[in-house]
Amino acid sequence: MKIKTIITGISVCAAAGTVAYAVAAASNSEKRMLKKRTSRAMNAIGEVAQGIAQIMG
Repeated sequence: MKIKTIITGISVCAAAGTVAYAVAAASNSEKRMLKKRTSRAMNAIGEVAQGIAQIMG
């Protein structure tokens, strides 16, 4: 297995679980703010995964 795939999968699953929990307990205004923060977090995770992939070659 490739390490990049494993790391990406774990990151996405952790983020999805966190988001699902937060959405279930949030009000409408909190949901909008959560959507923005989630988008930024997913972009950051993608950048980290790309950086790791570049380091590993």
